[in-house]
Amino acid sequence: MIFFLLCIIGSVFLFVYSLGVGHFDCGILEAFDIIGKSLRGEELARQTKHIIWYGRTPSGLMAIAAGAILAAGGGVMQTLLRNPLADPYSMGISSGALFGVSIAVIMGISIYDSSQSYAVILNAFVFALVPMAIILMASRRGDMTPSKIILTGIAVMFVFSAFSTTLMLTTDSETLATVYSWRVGTLDGISWASLGIVSVVGVIGISFLLTQARKYNVMTAGDNSAKSMGVDPKRTTLVGMTVISLMTATVVCFTGTIGFVGLVGPHIARLFVGSESKFLIPAAAGFGGIFLLASSCVARVSGPLGLPVGVISAMVGCPLFIIILVKMRSNVWGSGV
Repeated sequence: MIFFLLCIIGSVFLFVYSLGVGHFDCGILEAFDIIGKSLRGEELARQTKHIIWYGRTPSGLMAIAAGAILAAGGGVMQTLLRNPLADPYSMGISSGALFGVSIAVIMGISIYDSSQSYAVILNAFVFALVPMAIILMASRRGDMTPSKIILTGIAVMFVFSAFSTTLMLTTDSETLATVYSWRVGTLDGISWASLGIVSVVGVIGISFLLTQARKYNVMTAGDNSAKSMGVDPKRTTLVGMTVISLMTATVVCFTGTIGFVGLVGPHIARLFVGSESKFLIPAAAGFGGIFLLASSCVARVSGPLGLPVGVISAMVGCPLFIIILVKMRSNVWGSGV
């Protein structure tokens, strides 16, 4: 709990600091003054209000919410599948969402009216759930093991990636840049409405995962041991993965694919709090939020116009994950992993 509280405090201080980070010169006190005037409905310079109130503030809060969702989901996925390499994207969710975005932006085909602002987002959300639906249908067979679930997700991921790449090769450079920006993950253009949706889904989803923490702990001992203690391993795995998929799909359809948060966050948290799910889930969520927010701050000042946050999270997360794997002791994972 101390680790979780430190992450929360760190997120608050880093969020305050992030309000003044960027190519637009604005101090922290000035940023708070702009936020206060915006809340009171006072008149402000259009550019100033747009950058602080409609830009950095919802973007910073979305970084915390998205990071928490991805890291908490990754921690539960690794526990359920008893695999340290599992994360929410290993089920093909991101590649399905990318395909939905590709057919909406490149081909103009959307589930909802393409003239609406949420047409691309809705496409991404629906197609992000398709890989999980395929896995659920395949799991109706009795011999669907955690390893087979991961391999099925990887296979579906490559199929959707191939379709998306084919579409991207047929379009013009401007449209390609739009799709590619979404592919690498970005927090640009986050609205207050989208932040509200992600936050509500995150609170509900993480709360549900916490209520199942005892079952997840039992699952680490293996399927036979779980059955002997009254836990249905197959049902618990599928329900947990479905909830994580819905949470991840909600994040992905607004931010694109932000990698390594769901992979690195749980491992860092596990080093501090162990593998017990009732501590791991909130600790992973806390670290995931601060990790993505820090990556967002770095991304804003990288290059002439900044970089997508997914680039920074991958550049930091990849070597960090390698170091963790090299130094990780077997007893960190606990029994059965």
